[in-house]
Amino acid sequence: MARTTEPADTRPSNRPGVPMYGRAGTHAAITKPPLDQQRASVPVLVGVDVGRLTPVFGTMQPPRGLSGLIRRAGYRIPEHKAGRWLLLLLGDRVDVWESRLRRQRWPALGLGAVIAGLFIWRRRTA
Repeated sequence: MARTTEPADTRPSNRPGVPMYGRAGTHAAITKPPLDQQRASVPVLVGVDVGRLTPVFGTMQPPRGLSGLIRRAGYRIPEHKAGRWLLLLLGDRVDVWESRLRRQRWPALGLGAVIAGLFIWRRRTA
């Protein structure tokens, strides 16, 4: 019984798909356009590992209140420490409760949370 197909390791001249194969790579040089640095109109948190702002960043959720204090504390810890991520998650949960308090129009509780956060922050820095 004769073989009708050629094995893949035969000479390229005997393989019917060889002329269709293209060279790997591109024909044009790939260059990235330079990005202008975005200006921060609100406080933007930057981690200690990065040390600077990236050219483009989000400003829709600026840090504020007790959750902002917790996030600031988290951003002072290097990224490889679990405490950083726990503080950032805690800051997110506190932010949810702060927004619920603001929505329910309970300003006394919201103000109390902010005052408690400032008290804790001052105790830690003193």
